[in-house]
Amino acid sequence: MRTPLLIAGTALLLLNSITLPAQTNLNWASSFLPTWANGNTSGIALNIGGSGIDGTALASIVGGGSFRQALGSSGAQTPTVSGATFTVPGTTNRLQVTPNFSNNTGHTDIILTFTSMATNITFRIVDIDKSDATSTTYFDQVTVTGSNGVTTYNATLSKYDAVTDPNFLVVSGNVARVNTTSGQAGNSNSDAVDQRGTVNVNFGTASINSITIRYENAPGANTNPASQAIAVGAISFSNSTLPVSLSAFSGHRQGQDVVLDWATEQEINAATFEVERSTGSSWEKIAALTAAGTTSSRTNYSYADVNPQGSVLLYRLKQIDLDGNFKYSSIVRINSNNKVLLSSYPNPFSGQINVSIGSASRQLAAVTITDASGKTIRSETKNLYSGNNNFTITGLDRLASGIYYLQVTGEERKILGSSKIIKN
Repeated sequence: MRTPLLIAGTALLLLNSITLPAQTNLNWASSFLPTWANGNTSGIALNIGGSGIDGTALASIVGGGSFRQALGSSGAQTPTVSGATFTVPGTTNRLQVTPNFSNNTGHTDIILTFTSMATNITFRIVDIDKSDATSTTYFDQVTVTGSNGVTTYNATLSKYDAVTDPNFLVVSGNVARVNTTSGQAGNSNSDAVDQRGTVNVNFGTASINSITIRYENAPGANTNPASQAIAVGAISFSNSTLPVSLSAFSGHRQGQDVVLDWATEQEINAATFEVERSTGSSWEKIAALTAAGTTSSRTNYSYADVNPQGSVLLYRLKQIDLDGNFKYSSIVRINSNNKVLLSSYPNPFSGQINVSIGSASRQLAAVTITDASGKTIRSETKNLYSGNNNFTITGLDRLASGIYYLQVTGEERKILGSSKIIKN
């Protein structure tokens, strides 16, 4: 952990060193026990990649039709893993389904359910196509959604190959389909050379425990479409055990009291926030606030510690979920003096920088970041309270490496503090 420079009169947010969670792969050919056999429509994966998460996969046809042999030379009954004929970039195995729908309103659902919440979920789907450029036999379309049991999340889909044939696929949000316009698109081999019918699927930071891939015909396909096929690559994910997604935690003095504010962007089975305080030796629980439970909306919390004693006060949150799992937040440090000084950390920084500043009064302040030539590259406003304040500036990943200057300006254009910062 990098220890920030301590400046009298500032409230310093001490960040714990952060290790991004390792990604785990659900491999269709090796994660299931027993091994997925040709023609199976369901399977169970135990302790996927040593993550402690189990999974269940189910493939079904709704609206009439049946699974057929894999298109190509293998002849294996689908759903299949070992007999799959398509190549999925970045993975050596895949689940292939070849449905023969009896009407153009039927669909196939591939549903994967986890026993715990997972996040950072990514995978690829290949062979979204039609029989040829002018055919209306079938028009492949996929829709990908996820859920935590309460809220439904739409995955973000993007073209794997947007250059070779940019009009081959039409992608909008969590839906991708082959271009149905006559003369556009056609059949994709989905092999080592042709990946025009491939999409990337990304759920970002959403914490979910089920994924649904719906495979159907886009409008315009024949009433009785022919057999068609897609394949789904390995599912990459990380274990999401956090009861909440904490987006902000700050503190400031208000007279003799200390006011703590925090916010969550998402909560899943969250039970309680316990507020803990330390004067430098041990931690004590001073309050417990009931969490929102499960919500995908931003939720704001506040707690006032009345007249705490000590020249230096440390605060942290213990986030507890309904199962008793918990995790500590980063630490807010409050000093007794209210001098108007600024510190920023970490320095050098990468994707974000934390700012700690004191203010003699409640006011609206302008926060600017300029480059070495004086050009403003970031500007935003912050509400400052009388006393110590903490806030985080995010979204700095794309800045070029080099020297920048951070300045906080209060009312009547009074400079409250400035700092030279370095981007890694």
